[in-house]
Amino acid sequence: MCSVSWLLSEEGYQLFFNRDEQKSRAVALPPQSLSLNGVAVLMPIDPVANGSWISVNEFGLTLCLLNNYQGQSPSGPLISRGQLLKRLSSERDIPTLNAAFDSLDLSRFAPFTLLAFDPRLTRTDKAVMAFEWDGKHPRIFSECSPRFSSGVDLEEVQQAREQAYKACLEQGSNRHDLLALHQSHHPEQLHHSFCMHRSDAHTVSFTHVEVTPYGQSMSYVGGAPCQHLTEAALALQCVTLPSHDPSTDSLIKGLL
Repeated sequence: MCSVSWLLSEEGYQLFFNRDEQKSRAVALPPQSLSLNGVAVLMPIDPVANGSWISVNEFGLTLCLLNNYQGQSPSGPLISRGQLLKRLSSERDIPTLNAAFDSLDLSRFAPFTLLAFDPRLTRTDKAVMAFEWDGKHPRIFSECSPRFSSGVDLEEVQQAREQAYKACLEQGSNRHDLLALHQSHHPEQLHHSFCMHRSDAHTVSFTHVEVTPYGQSMSYVGGAPCQHLTEAALALQCVTLPSHDPSTDSLIKGLL
């Protein structure tokens, strides 16, 4: 259960992600800087399976994972979907990610949708790609903001949140408005809100990613966005990641 939206500019993109989980789920660890296959990656960590649901790397590739509750899980033992994101988070761009996705044995994973934001993504080059697995067939397609997942009343949840998103765009599509949207509540049905509250589950964190030619950053705010998400909290919890230095590629090749 999650809500993700994004904002494109002439110099890059911003990603806004609400993570919804069962109240019994262990609290995640804030973003960490990891080296995966020699690539610097930022991601929060789910301590249950040591995976993640969102990442950004030094090349500017961002991935975020949504469970596909409407799919059909394959039989047999499954690998955590958070491990799948972690495995793919060191790819450089959409073409290399596409090749890595094609090589996966998807029958080892429960259904999911993986959204991928290419380092070159801008307002004029705006193809956000979705890599989807429904438990039977893979599918790759371009996606538009926003995107949602829910294990309960998906159609009603989508309708309510899309209406809220459209109302937000009418006010102006900018960072401030999208932050307010991810804090917002449906006036009558809290489980339909961007900041979701149900008896068994709720929104447990908000993550903001920004990628420009000058570098990458990830801000993570734990707890319900309606209570904890502020500009001050985002600034305090911001972790930056310098862009990849191409000169190191030739140095590494020389050592091989």
